[in-house]
Amino acid sequence: MKFLIVTLCMIATICAYHIKKNEHNLKIGKVEYTRIPVKYSFGKLDKSSIIPTEELLKRFAHKMDASPQAGTQAVLNDYADKIFTNLQNLMIHNGFDPLEMPDLHTGFNYTLIITYYGDLDLTNGWLSDISTMHRGGDVLVEYSSNTRNLEITVPITFNDMMFTYDYAATIMGLGPKGGIDGKITDINIEAKLGFNTETFEATLEEFYITHTGTIHVEFNGNDLIDWLLNLLTDVATVILKEAILLVVEGIVRDGLNTAVDAINDAINGFLNPTTPIPSTTVATFMFK
Repeated sequence: MKFLIVTLCMIATICAYHIKKNEHNLKIGKVEYTRIPVKYSFGKLDKSSIIPTEELLKRFAHKMDASPQAGTQAVLNDYADKIFTNLQNLMIHNGFDPLEMPDLHTGFNYTLIITYYGDLDLTNGWLSDISTMHRGGDVLVEYSSNTRNLEITVPITFNDMMFTYDYAATIMGLGPKGGIDGKITDINIEAKLGFNTETFEATLEEFYITHTGTIHVEFNGNDLIDWLLNLLTDVATVILKEAILLVVEGIVRDGLNTAVDAINDAINGFLNPTTPIPSTTVATFMFK
């Protein structure tokens, strides 16, 4: 009897899907994260490889010295490319690409004539090509003579990132299992770094995702009927995008903090704390 009822419900849903597919109501519950990897931090990585060279610092100083007035902007694309190249190498050589993803679990309900309840588990996830992180435009440096602060705006973007997961779903007694392949494109991030010319310290001041990208999901390993495939695709797309953005944000933020620490180390190495630093221009705070 239970099998007959479920079968009738499925038939009704299949018939109604093509007629009212835009009138359904999908609600996704809170996403639970488990088996969260602990290797996302850059804290133990060697920072020496991204310390700016003296030549690059001199080029920066020369640009700012040529136009020291308030509001001056200098494009430091060469140095940013060096930072990103070294961060890419650090990611690859220290096991950040491909990157292990956390397991995800969520419940959902789907209303189309009747309401269906279900659960979706995503396990054994991997995200690859996160090391394609690169400069997404001009890196601008603005200096204010009033505050004696530098503000550095760094646009960041990624090439297509690929991901895989195993999935297991439970919907009205059905329990399909299989795999998920997909990609996410056009994630853009903007970071703002500051440099205090009084304390000679760089900081990561702002960090935000300006475009969350577009995600594409494909199920494999199990032949799913159209309405079930679309339902699972809708659920997986929402929770996967959230998880990927959280991981990407964490990786990029840690990477930038590592770069900031390296810049501070470099500046401390170039400056002699016992020697007075002239304060006439932005250029002279770096070199005597």
